[in-house]
Amino acid sequence: MRKHLAVLLVLAVILFSSVVACAEGQYGGSLRIATTTSPPTLDTMANTHTATREIGMNIYETIVAFNGNYEVVPMLAESWDISDDGLVYTFHLREGVPFHNGDIMEAEDVKASVERYIAVSPMNDNLEILEEIKVLDKHTVQMTISRSSGAFLSNLAQPKSLLGIMPKEVAEGAEARHVDIVGTGPYKLDEWIPDRHTKLSRFEDYVPFEGVPASGFAGKKVAYIDELYYIPVPEAGSRVAGLETGEYDFADFLPGMDVPYLKEQEQLVVEDLMPYTWVVVYLNHSEGSIFNNKTLRQAVQAGIDHEEIMIVSSDDSGRLDPGMYFNEQVWHSDAGAEFYNQNDPEKAKRLMEEAGYNGEEIVLLTNTDYDYMYKAGIVLERQLTELGFNVNMKVLDWPGQLDVRADLSQWDLSFSSHSTRFDPVENNNYFFPSTTFFGYDNPQMADALRRAADHTLVEDRYAAYEEAQAIFYEDVAMLKLYDLGIWQGWQDHVKGYEPWYMLYFVNVWLDK
Repeated sequence: MRKHLAVLLVLAVILFSSVVACAEGQYGGSLRIATTTSPPTLDTMANTHTATREIGMNIYETIVAFNGNYEVVPMLAESWDISDDGLVYTFHLREGVPFHNGDIMEAEDVKASVERYIAVSPMNDNLEILEEIKVLDKHTVQMTISRSSGAFLSNLAQPKSLLGIMPKEVAEGAEARHVDIVGTGPYKLDEWIPDRHTKLSRFEDYVPFEGVPASGFAGKKVAYIDELYYIPVPEAGSRVAGLETGEYDFADFLPGMDVPYLKEQEQLVVEDLMPYTWVVVYLNHSEGSIFNNKTLRQAVQAGIDHEEIMIVSSDDSGRLDPGMYFNEQVWHSDAGAEFYNQNDPEKAKRLMEEAGYNGEEIVLLTNTDYDYMYKAGIVLERQLTELGFNVNMKVLDWPGQLDVRADLSQWDLSFSSHSTRFDPVENNNYFFPSTTFFGYDNPQMADALRRAADHTLVEDRYAAYEEAQAIFYEDVAMLKLYDLGIWQGWQDHVKGYEPWYMLYFVNVWLDK
C-alpha cells in the first residue's frame, strides 16, 4: 500500500503558495469585487465558466485539492491509500467538518456528490473509469477504477467543473443548475441576484485544516472578511473609475492603458497576472455547420493574422505561442506550430475554393462582457471578410452568448478563452463526442487523450498530449489566438491577496 499523509504532502509545497494566512489578519468588513460578468449559474458541477468557479471555490471544497505548486494534496480527505495495482483508492475523511446547513460531512455525502457529478457535469468523462464507489464506514470512501490512471486524483481536484462535496440530501436527484448551494467552505451563499451581485458571508462554523499551511486551494483557510460582494461590471472604464473612487475594493481585468495612471495612486495596488488565459475561437463541427468541412476550417486557420488580433485586443498583455498549455507548465509543446499564425491569405483563398465555399453566411459570436473578446471579434470579422467570407457577427453579453452557443444551429464561430489547466485532462470534455458542445468527433484525438490519461508516468503522458496537440492543429479542432495576461487592482487596505490562477479571497483581510 502506498500511504499518502496530509502533513507530509502539504508541508513540502509552500514556496509558491497563492494565499498566506498571516498572524496579523483582521476579522470584519465587506469586500466589494468588480468582476467582468455575472455567473450563469452557481452550480459548480454543472458548469465550467470562470465566474462560477471563482465564487464556488469559496463555498465548496473537494476531497483532494491542488496546492500552489499544482500538486494534488489532501483537503476533505486527510489521507488516502492506493492499492499496489493502482486500481483501488481508499480515502480517509476528516472528522467533524460541518456543511453550511449544520450537517456533518460523512462518507455518504461524498458518494452522493460523486454520483451527482457523473450525472450532471460536462466533464463527467473524467470519471468514466470509476467502476465503483463504496462507503466503508462513516469516514472512509473507497473508489475502484477500471484501469490505472495518472490523472484520477487530478480529476477529483480540478476546479474547472468543481466536484464540491455537498450534503447527500442536497445532491440526490438535483438536476443540473437546480441545486441548493451548500458546501463545507469558509464562505456560504447569502444572495445571488444575476447581473447585480453575488453575496457570500463568512461561515462561522467553518473547520479549517489545522496544522497544514495554506497553499493554493489547500491547507488552512481563514475567512477574515464578513461579506464578499461579487459585482458584475462589464464596462472596463467603470471598473477603473470605481476602483479609483473607492466604490470597489478590488477590480479585475483593468485596461492596460489605465495601468500607469492607476499605479501612481498611493491608495491602490496594481499587479499583473501572466499567463492568465488563452483566447480561443470555437468552430462548430456539427453536420449543420459549414465548418463540418475540414478544408474550410484549414482556410480560416491559414488566413488569419494572430498578431494583429493580439495587438488590438490584448492591451499590451498578450504573447504569441502555439501551446495548448502555457510555456510555464511542464505540459507545454510546440507541436503543430507550423499551422499557428500562418497569416497566409493566398493559401486561405486556395483552400476556400477547394472547399467549395460559395458565400454562405458565417455566424460569429462574441460579447461585450470580456473586452478582449469583443475587440478580437471586430478584427477577426474584418480579416475573414477580406478573405472573402460572408460574416455575420453577433454581439451579446456573456450569458447571452452561452445561451446561443448551446444551440448548434445558431452559430459557426464563437469566442471564449481557456484559463490555466492544472492538468491537461481538464480539456478532455472539448474533444469527446459525449461531452463536447461544438460537435467535435475525431477518434484519433479521443484515443490520444485516453492514452494520456491512462499513463502513470509523466513522460508517457507528455508524449500522448503532444500527439493530441498535433491533431488539434492538423484537424483545426479550435483556433488558439494568443496567451493573455491581465491586470488586477485593489485598495491598499486589502491585505494578503496575491494574483494567482483566479480570484480567491480566502486568507485575505481588510486593514481599515
